[in-house]
Amino acid sequence: MLLDAELLTAVAEGDADAFSRFYDRHSGALFGLCLRILRNAKDAEDVLQEVFLQTWREARKFDPGRASVRTWLFTMARSRALDRYRSRRSLAERFASDDGLADRPSGEDLEKSAVLTHYVSQALSRLNAHEQEVLNLAYFEGLTQEEIAARLREPLGTVKSRARTGLRKLHASLVPAEAEVPRA
Repeated sequence: MLLDAELLTAVAEGDADAFSRFYDRHSGALFGLCLRILRNAKDAEDVLQEVFLQTWREARKFDPGRASVRTWLFTMARSRALDRYRSRRSLAERFASDDGLADRPSGEDLEKSAVLTHYVSQALSRLNAHEQEVLNLAYFEGLTQEEIAARLREPLGTVKSRARTGLRKLHASLVPAEAEVPRA
């Protein structure tokens, strides 16, 4: 089985099969993150598509010296999801002020969102309180690790360690064992 970095190199060379395997490997976890931020399945799917389109276009720009492939992907997804959330909230506020109507998700979207949110919430609840706190601040409040360290009055290395350990535990609980991949 190819490592993430090897798959991404093949994607950068235009290998559609490698891109498909890369998507299959990471889309579930990224969708869960987007859904947790956006709380809307359609928006989460749209952001997921944008992230993988950006991955296809910019795979050559990936710098393994700066981050792991997963960190790179999660950062893109979190950033795009937060942008979408802010944009959607702003748009809803404009609609509400114009005519009292806001864009509402369908019943099907709400059902899917509730099921997935519950699934991810269950996985998060299995983390210790420190790991949950760091991941919530990073992914749902949009703070950098430096900002988290300052807020919690903890060393930066401690924050990074808690984030890494928490993400590994989440990955292990959300990804079936046969889909596990070796770390680069």
